[in-house]
Amino acid sequence: MKTPVSHDRPPVARREGVNSDNWIDAPYNRWGFRHVRELARTARIRRGVGPVWQFPEHGGALHDLAVPFGADQFRLDAALDAAYSDAFVVVHDGSIVFEWYAETVRPDDTHLIMSVSKSFTSTLIGVLAGEGLVDPAERADAYVPALLGTAWEGCTVQHLLDMSAAVEFDESDYDNPDSAGCLIEAVSGYTTARRPGMPSDTIAWALSVPPQGEHGDRFEYRSIITDILALVAEHVTGQRFADVFSDRIWSRIGAEHDADIIVDSAGFPTVEGGICVTPRDFARFGQMVLQRGVVGAAQVVPAWWTDRVLDADPVLIDHFRNGAAADPTQPNAYYHDCWWVVDASKGRYAGHGINGQHLWIDRSTNTVIAHHSTWPGRMDDDLYLLDRAIALAVLDSFTR
Repeated sequence: MKTPVSHDRPPVARREGVNSDNWIDAPYNRWGFRHVRELARTARIRRGVGPVWQFPEHGGALHDLAVPFGADQFRLDAALDAAYSDAFVVVHDGSIVFEWYAETVRPDDTHLIMSVSKSFTSTLIGVLAGEGLVDPAERADAYVPALLGTAWEGCTVQHLLDMSAAVEFDESDYDNPDSAGCLIEAVSGYTTARRPGMPSDTIAWALSVPPQGEHGDRFEYRSIITDILALVAEHVTGQRFADVFSDRIWSRIGAEHDADIIVDSAGFPTVEGGICVTPRDFARFGQMVLQRGVVGAAQVVPAWWTDRVLDADPVLIDHFRNGAAADPTQPNAYYHDCWWVVDASKGRYAGHGINGQHLWIDRSTNTVIAHHSTWPGRMDDDLYLLDRAIALAVLDSFTR
């Protein structure tokens, strides 16, 4: 069977040659994304001591699923392999119905989820909002006085959540080593900071960025915005992010393993893309969100917070249509609370991260898809389209 894309078959992950400077680049990322705590500074997000949330398993239903891609169809396992996938877990009606791992990948491997970390971070803000510690409509500088007199002055927490804070930060070209998207990898702690003249740490950089326009006037994806959300969370709780996230969320969802988060040279968490979780714990988080914040008898995240992601605000839709991420095949898509909403009427949305990290939530079919990958490049249009075809084929199979 031919592969769905033109790339060579993905290499098997190997330790040889991997180091703290190259682990996020191909082919070393095949091993590096699952061994981050050995290659970068990390803080532990502890699971606590509670029982593990065990999913029933009803496998077999998707093994022969055909994935349409272009003019052809491919078996699900062949499509996953061609997409540089590492792990793929599907939870439908509360049961694991399909689970797939690449060669050498184990279910207990923690895996970098890149920018799906933003969706995790916004969920914590929702918990703090439910506690009355954060008001999304409030100015961020009311919680973090250091933002006064900077480009962030006057922006609200909601502007941060919706990527509409007006600051200059261009990460559109990951092939340009001088782009902000590449520089943040060294500043935030993914790799060793060796370039002269770089900001000393993430917050020092964030406080120095210049303004660009008016807060709330447009959507533009800028990873550094999420770091200000973490700063808000730390200020209102008096705790470091890893501990707050553990206390409020990770220790309450029945996670099986501790999670990790990359930290920079000053110990600040890389919330824009540094969280690492195992495949099933990735799915557990998604299932909690799908269940409107409920795990067992506990309301971990306020239901109103999980519901509001699907408030299809025409302003958000308009901002998205006029932005670089616009997709004519999804005319009503938008970005809200650090989630990419594909179809609010179906309750279908996702967290996405570079190199092929995806967490799909679909209320219309009661399904969660947790997908870990290690694409060779940060962004790859062909592989993104293949990943989306895989997810939609799975979701459509339950609709049928």
